[in-house]
Amino acid sequence: MNDGALFLDEAYLAAMHETGCASARTGWQRLDFSGAAPLYRKAHSWGEFVFDFEFARAYAQAGLEYYPKLVCAVPYTPVTGPRLRGQASGEALQQLCEEQAASSAHILFLPQAEARLIEGEGWLRRDDVRFVWTNRGYAHFDAFLAALASKKRKNIRAERRKLAALELDIRWQTAAEFSRAEWDQLFALYASTYALRGQAPYLNQDCLMQWARTLPEAYVFCVARQHSRLVAMAYFFRDQSALYGRHWGSSIVADSLHFELCYYRGIEYCIAHGLERFDAGVQGEHRLLRGFEPVRTQSMHWFSDRRFQAAIGHYLLREREMMRRQFEHLRQKTAFAERGL
Repeated sequence: MNDGALFLDEAYLAAMHETGCASARTGWQRLDFSGAAPLYRKAHSWGEFVFDFEFARAYAQAGLEYYPKLVCAVPYTPVTGPRLRGQASGEALQQLCEEQAASSAHILFLPQAEARLIEGEGWLRRDDVRFVWTNRGYAHFDAFLAALASKKRKNIRAERRKLAALELDIRWQTAAEFSRAEWDQLFALYASTYALRGQAPYLNQDCLMQWARTLPEAYVFCVARQHSRLVAMAYFFRDQSALYGRHWGSSIVADSLHFELCYYRGIEYCIAHGLERFDAGVQGEHRLLRGFEPVRTQSMHWFSDRRFQAAIGHYLLREREMMRRQFEHLRQKTAFAERGL
Protein backbone atom coordinates (compact mmCIF):
# COMPACT_ATOMS: atom_id res chain seq x y z
CA MET A 1 0.00 0.00 0.00
CA ASN A 2 1.23 3.47 -0.91
CA ASP A 3 0.34 7.14 -0.46
CA GLY A 4 -1.15 6.89 3.02
CA ALA A 5 -3.57 4.07 2.22
CA LEU A 6 -1.98 2.04 5.04
CA PHE A 7 -3.88 4.15 7.55
CA LEU A 8 -7.19 3.14 5.97
CA ASP A 9 -6.38 -0.53 6.53
CA GLU A 10 -9.04 -1.98 8.80
CA ALA A 11 -6.33 -3.41 11.06
CA TYR A 12 -5.01 0.10 11.73
CA LEU A 13 -8.47 1.52 12.39
CA ALA A 14 -9.77 -1.45 14.36
CA ALA A 15 -7.04 -1.08 16.96
CA MET A 16 -8.25 2.43 17.78
CA HIS A 17 -11.93 1.49 17.67
CA GLU A 18 -11.77 -1.79 19.59
CA THR A 19 -9.58 -0.42 22.38
CA GLY A 20 -11.82 2.61 22.88
CA CYS A 21 -9.32 5.24 21.72
CA ALA A 22 -11.61 6.39 18.90
CA SER A 23 -15.14 5.63 20.04
CA ALA A 24 -18.40 7.35 20.86
CA ARG A 25 -17.18 7.58 24.47
CA THR A 26 -14.14 9.61 23.39
CA GLY A 27 -16.15 11.77 20.99
CA TRP A 28 -15.47 9.78 17.80
CA GLN A 29 -18.79 8.20 16.78
CA ARG A 30 -18.21 6.32 13.53
CA LEU A 31 -20.84 6.61 10.80
CA ASP A 32 -21.46 4.44 7.76
CA PHE A 33 -20.70 6.34 4.56
CA SER A 34 -20.25 4.16 1.50
CA GLY A 35 -16.91 4.47 -0.24
CA ALA A 36 -15.37 7.07 2.04
CA ALA A 37 -12.54 7.02 4.49
CA PRO A 38 -13.69 6.74 8.10
CA LEU A 39 -16.40 9.26 8.90
CA TYR A 40 -17.14 10.39 12.43
CA ARG A 41 -19.72 12.46 14.25
CA LYS A 42 -17.48 14.52 16.49
CA ALA A 43 -18.27 16.15 19.81
CA HIS A 44 -14.96 18.07 19.93
CA SER A 45 -11.98 19.01 17.74
CA TRP A 46 -9.19 17.12 19.47
CA GLY A 47 -7.01 14.61 17.64
CA GLU A 48 -7.58 16.09 14.18
CA PHE A 49 -4.49 18.33 13.66
CA VAL A 50 -6.46 20.78 11.53
CA PHE A 51 -7.34 23.31 14.18
CA ASP A 52 -10.80 24.87 14.03
CA PHE A 53 -11.26 26.05 17.60
CA GLU A 54 -11.72 29.63 16.37
CA PHE A 55 -14.69 28.45 14.28
CA ALA A 56 -16.22 26.85 17.37
CA ARG A 57 -15.76 30.08 19.31
CA ALA A 58 -17.41 32.09 16.53
CA TYR A 59 -20.42 29.77 16.58
CA ALA A 60 -20.66 30.09 20.37
CA GLN A 61 -20.51 33.87 20.19
CA ALA A 62 -23.40 33.79 17.71
CA GLY A 63 -25.41 31.57 20.05
CA LEU A 64 -25.09 28.52 17.77
CA GLU A 65 -23.83 25.00 18.41
CA TYR A 66 -20.70 23.99 16.51
CA TYR A 67 -20.80 20.42 17.77
CA PRO A 68 -21.65 17.87 16.60
CA LYS A 69 -19.78 18.13 13.32
CA LEU A 70 -18.83 15.49 10.76
CA VAL A 71 -15.17 14.68 10.16
CA CYS A 72 -13.85 12.46 7.39
CA ALA A 73 -10.37 11.56 8.63
CA VAL A 74 -8.19 8.94 10.26
CA PRO A 75 -8.23 9.58 14.03
CA TYR A 76 -5.03 10.98 15.51
CA THR A 77 -3.21 10.51 12.19
CA PRO A 78 -2.31 13.66 10.22
CA VAL A 79 -1.19 11.81 7.09
CA THR A 80 -2.45 12.62 3.61
CA GLY A 81 -4.30 9.75 1.98
CA PRO A 82 -7.43 8.76 -0.01
CA ARG A 83 -10.67 10.08 1.46
CA LEU A 84 -13.53 9.95 -1.07
CA ARG A 85 -13.83 6.75 -3.07
CA GLY A 86 -16.46 4.74 -4.89
CA GLN A 87 -19.91 6.32 -4.60
CA ALA A 88 -18.82 8.87 -2.02
CA SER A 89 -19.01 12.52 -3.01
CA GLY A 90 -18.87 15.94 -1.48
CA GLU A 91 -22.58 16.47 -2.14
CA ALA A 92 -23.51 13.20 -0.44
CA LEU A 93 -21.48 14.23 2.60
CA GLN A 94 -23.25 17.59 2.70
CA GLN A 95 -26.60 15.82 2.65
CA LEU A 96 -25.55 13.49 5.45
CA CYS A 97 -24.41 16.50 7.45
CA GLU A 98 -27.92 17.93 7.32
CA GLU A 99 -29.48 14.54 8.15
CA GLN A 100 -27.23 14.29 11.21
CA ALA A 101 -28.10 17.85 12.31
CA ALA A 102 -24.36 18.63 12.27
CA SER A 103 -23.06 22.16 11.91
CA SER A 104 -20.44 21.30 9.31
CA ALA A 105 -18.46 18.65 7.49
CA HIS A 106 -14.68 18.44 7.24
CA ILE A 107 -12.44 16.25 5.07
CA LEU A 108 -8.92 16.27 6.45
CA PHE A 109 -5.58 15.56 4.77
CA LEU A 110 -7.01 14.59 1.40
CA PRO A 111 -4.96 14.45 -1.83
CA GLN A 112 -4.92 17.54 -4.01
CA ALA A 113 -6.79 15.76 -6.82
CA GLU A 114 -9.70 14.92 -4.49
CA ALA A 115 -9.76 18.47 -3.14
CA ARG A 116 -10.11 19.86 -6.66
CA LEU A 117 -13.03 17.54 -7.41
CA ILE A 118 -15.20 18.90 -4.62
CA GLU A 119 -14.06 22.52 -4.49
CA GLY A 120 -16.67 23.30 -7.13
CA GLU A 121 -19.39 21.80 -4.92
CA GLY A 122 -19.19 24.62 -2.41
CA TRP A 123 -16.41 23.20 -0.26
CA LEU A 124 -13.82 25.58 1.21
CA ARG A 125 -10.14 24.71 0.99
CA ARG A 126 -7.76 25.19 3.86
CA ASP A 127 -4.01 24.94 3.25
CA ASP A 128 -1.26 23.83 5.61
CA VAL A 129 2.32 22.62 5.44
CA ARG A 130 3.89 19.28 6.33
CA PHE A 131 7.56 18.30 6.28
CA VAL A 132 8.86 15.49 4.10
CA TRP A 133 12.36 14.11 3.42
CA THR A 134 12.89 12.90 -0.14
CA ASN A 135 15.30 10.13 -1.08
CA ARG A 136 17.22 11.36 -4.11
CA GLY A 137 18.96 8.04 -4.61
CA TYR A 138 21.41 8.44 -1.73
CA ALA A 139 23.75 5.47 -1.27
CA HIS A 140 24.23 6.19 2.44
CA PHE A 141 23.74 8.88 5.09
CA ASP A 142 26.99 10.66 4.25
CA ALA A 143 25.83 11.00 0.64
CA PHE A 144 22.72 12.74 1.92
CA LEU A 145 24.84 15.03 4.11
CA ALA A 146 27.02 15.89 1.14
CA ALA A 147 23.97 17.38 -0.58
CA LEU A 148 23.35 19.84 2.26
CA ALA A 149 24.72 23.31 2.71
CA SER A 150 28.02 23.21 4.59
CA LYS A 151 26.74 24.83 7.78
CA LYS A 152 23.77 22.45 8.03
CA ARG A 153 25.97 19.42 7.35
CA LYS A 154 28.42 20.41 10.12
CA ASN A 155 25.56 20.97 12.55
CA ILE A 156 24.12 17.50 11.99
CA ARG A 157 27.51 15.85 12.39
CA ALA A 158 28.10 17.79 15.61
CA GLU A 159 24.72 16.71 17.00
CA ARG A 160 25.42 13.06 16.20
CA ARG A 161 28.92 13.16 17.74
CA LYS A 162 27.55 14.69 20.94
CA LEU A 163 24.95 11.95 21.24
CA ALA A 164 27.43 9.17 20.41
CA ALA A 165 29.48 10.21 23.45
CA LEU A 166 26.62 9.02 25.69
CA GLU A 167 27.16 5.46 24.43
CA LEU A 168 23.48 4.64 24.20
CA ASP A 169 22.47 1.43 22.48
CA ILE A 170 20.25 2.68 19.63
CA ARG A 171 18.67 0.18 17.27
CA TRP A 172 15.63 -0.60 15.13
CA GLN A 173 13.17 -3.25 16.28
CA THR A 174 9.91 -4.57 14.97
CA ALA A 175 6.94 -4.25 17.29
CA ALA A 176 6.78 -8.04 17.70
CA GLU A 177 10.21 -8.18 19.36
CA PHE A 178 9.32 -6.52 22.66
CA SER A 179 8.51 -8.35 25.89
CA ARG A 180 5.42 -7.44 27.92
CA ALA A 181 7.61 -5.62 30.45
CA GLU A 182 9.17 -3.62 27.62
CA TRP A 183 5.71 -2.72 26.29
CA ASP A 184 4.97 -1.20 29.70
CA GLN A 185 8.14 0.88 29.34
CA LEU A 186 7.34 1.85 25.74
CA PHE A 187 3.89 3.06 26.67
CA ALA A 188 5.25 5.03 29.62
CA LEU A 189 7.67 6.75 27.24
CA TYR A 190 4.86 7.52 24.78
CA ALA A 191 2.62 8.88 27.53
CA SER A 192 5.41 11.02 28.99
CA THR A 193 5.40 13.31 25.95
CA TYR A 194 1.72 14.11 26.54
CA ALA A 195 2.30 14.51 30.28
CA LEU A 196 4.80 17.30 29.58
CA ARG A 197 1.90 19.21 27.97
CA GLY A 198 -0.51 18.34 30.77
CA GLN A 199 -2.54 16.00 28.56
CA ALA A 200 -3.64 12.40 28.69
CA PRO A 201 -2.36 10.36 25.72
CA TYR A 202 -4.76 9.85 22.83
CA LEU A 203 -3.88 6.17 22.51
CA ASN A 204 -3.73 3.46 25.15
CA GLN A 205 -1.31 0.59 25.55
CA ASP A 206 -3.81 -1.95 24.23
CA CYS A 207 -4.02 -0.03 20.96
CA LEU A 208 -0.25 0.05 20.49
CA MET A 209 0.02 -3.65 21.26
CA GLN A 210 -2.85 -4.55 18.91
CA TRP A 211 -1.01 -2.86 16.06
CA ALA A 212 1.99 -5.05 16.90
CA ARG A 213 -0.17 -8.14 16.39
CA THR A 214 -2.10 -7.05 13.32
CA LEU A 215 0.43 -4.89 11.43
CA PRO A 216 3.75 -6.52 12.33
CA GLU A 217 5.56 -5.62 9.11
CA ALA A 218 4.38 -2.02 8.96
CA TYR A 219 4.98 -0.98 12.57
CA VAL A 220 8.60 -0.30 13.55
CA PHE A 221 10.44 1.25 16.49
CA CYS A 222 13.76 2.99 16.93
CA VAL A 223 14.74 2.59 20.58
CA ALA A 224 17.55 3.74 22.84
CA ARG A 225 18.74 1.66 25.78
CA GLN A 226 20.95 2.65 28.66
CA HIS A 227 22.34 -0.26 30.68
CA SER A 228 19.82 -2.52 28.92
CA ARG A 229 16.82 -0.41 29.97
CA LEU A 230 14.66 1.38 27.44
CA VAL A 231 15.10 5.12 27.94
CA ALA A 232 13.75 6.53 24.66
CA MET A 233 11.74 5.41 21.68
CA ALA A 234 10.22 6.66 18.45
CA TYR A 235 7.69 4.60 16.58
CA PHE A 236 6.88 4.70 12.89
CA PHE A 237 4.73 3.07 10.25
CA ARG A 238 5.95 2.19 6.80
CA ASP A 239 4.49 1.10 3.49
CA GLN A 240 6.14 0.16 0.22
CA SER A 241 7.38 3.67 -0.52
CA ALA A 242 7.41 5.76 2.66
CA LEU A 243 8.22 5.93 6.33
CA TYR A 244 5.79 7.85 8.56
CA GLY A 245 6.97 9.33 11.84
CA ARG A 246 4.33 9.10 14.55
CA HIS A 247 5.34 9.54 18.22
CA TRP A 248 8.34 9.59 20.50
CA GLY A 249 9.16 9.72 24.19
CA SER A 250 12.21 9.81 26.48
CA SER A 251 12.90 9.38 30.19
CA ILE A 252 16.31 11.07 30.01
CA VAL A 253 17.46 14.53 28.99
CA ALA A 254 20.04 14.22 26.23
CA ASP A 255 20.93 16.82 23.63
CA SER A 256 19.95 15.77 20.11
CA LEU A 257 18.37 12.45 21.17
CA HIS A 258 15.05 13.54 19.68
CA PHE A 259 16.70 14.47 16.38
CA GLU A 260 18.60 11.18 16.28
CA LEU A 261 15.66 8.86 16.91
CA CYS A 262 12.98 10.79 15.08
CA TYR A 263 14.90 12.10 12.06
CA TYR A 264 18.44 10.88 11.43
CA ARG A 265 17.75 7.21 12.08
CA GLY A 266 14.59 7.48 10.00
CA ILE A 267 16.56 8.92 7.08
CA GLU A 268 19.08 6.07 7.41
CA TYR A 269 16.21 3.59 7.47
CA CYS A 270 14.73 5.00 4.25
CA ILE A 271 18.10 4.86 2.48
CA ALA A 272 18.77 1.30 3.66
CA HIS A 273 15.30 0.06 2.64
CA GLY A 274 14.98 2.01 -0.61
CA LEU A 275 11.99 4.08 0.56
CA GLU A 276 11.21 7.17 -1.49
CA ARG A 277 10.26 9.55 1.30
CA PHE A 278 10.02 10.09 5.03
CA ASP A 279 6.88 11.95 6.13
CA ALA A 280 7.57 13.57 9.50
CA GLY A 281 4.11 15.13 9.78
CA VAL A 282 2.74 18.61 10.35
CA GLN A 283 4.32 21.40 12.43
CA GLY A 284 7.97 21.60 13.44
CA GLU A 285 10.01 24.01 11.30
CA HIS A 286 13.20 22.72 12.96
CA ARG A 287 12.96 19.77 10.54
CA LEU A 288 13.97 22.11 7.73
CA LEU A 289 17.50 22.30 9.15
CA ARG A 290 17.74 18.52 9.02
CA GLY A 291 16.99 17.77 5.40
CA PHE A 292 13.20 17.91 5.35
CA GLU A 293 11.35 20.15 2.94
CA PRO A 294 7.90 21.80 3.09
CA VAL A 295 5.05 20.15 1.19
CA ARG A 296 1.57 21.61 0.80
CA THR A 297 -1.35 19.77 2.32
CA GLN A 298 -5.04 20.62 2.34
CA SER A 299 -8.36 19.97 4.01
CA MET A 300 -11.88 20.78 2.81
CA HIS A 301 -14.73 22.27 4.84
CA TRP A 302 -18.44 22.92 4.42
CA PHE A 303 -20.77 24.77 6.81
CA SER A 304 -24.52 24.30 6.73
CA ASP A 305 -25.17 27.86 7.93
CA ARG A 306 -24.82 30.05 4.83
CA ARG A 307 -23.68 33.06 6.84
CA PHE A 308 -20.82 31.14 8.37
CA GLN A 309 -20.02 29.48 5.05
CA ALA A 310 -19.51 32.92 3.52
CA ALA A 311 -17.67 34.42 6.49
CA ILE A 312 -15.31 31.48 6.93
CA GLY A 313 -14.77 31.38 3.18
CA HIS A 314 -13.46 34.96 3.28
CA TYR A 315 -11.29 34.10 6.28
CA LEU A 316 -9.78 31.06 4.56
CA LEU A 317 -9.09 33.06 1.42
CA ARG A 318 -6.90 35.43 3.46
CA GLU A 319 -5.36 32.52 5.35
CA ARG A 320 -4.42 30.73 2.10
CA GLU A 321 -2.55 33.81 0.91
CA MET A 322 -0.71 33.95 4.22
CA MET A 323 0.12 30.24 3.92
CA ARG A 324 1.36 30.77 0.36
CA ARG A 325 3.83 33.37 1.59
CA GLN A 326 4.83 31.19 4.51
CA PHE A 327 5.43 28.23 2.20
CA GLU A 328 7.75 30.27 -0.02
CA HIS A 329 9.58 31.49 3.08
CA LEU A 330 10.02 27.93 4.36
CA ARG A 331 11.39 26.79 1.01
CA GLN A 332 14.20 29.30 1.42
CA LYS A 333 15.07 27.98 4.88
CA THR A 334 15.73 24.35 3.98
CA ALA A 335 19.12 22.76 4.49
CA PHE A 336 19.43 22.64 0.69
CA ALA A 337 18.72 26.34 0.12
CA GLU A 338 22.30 27.44 -0.45
CA ARG A 339 22.67 24.91 -3.25
CA GLY A 340 19.41 25.87 -4.94
CA LEU A 341 17.83 22.42 -4.59
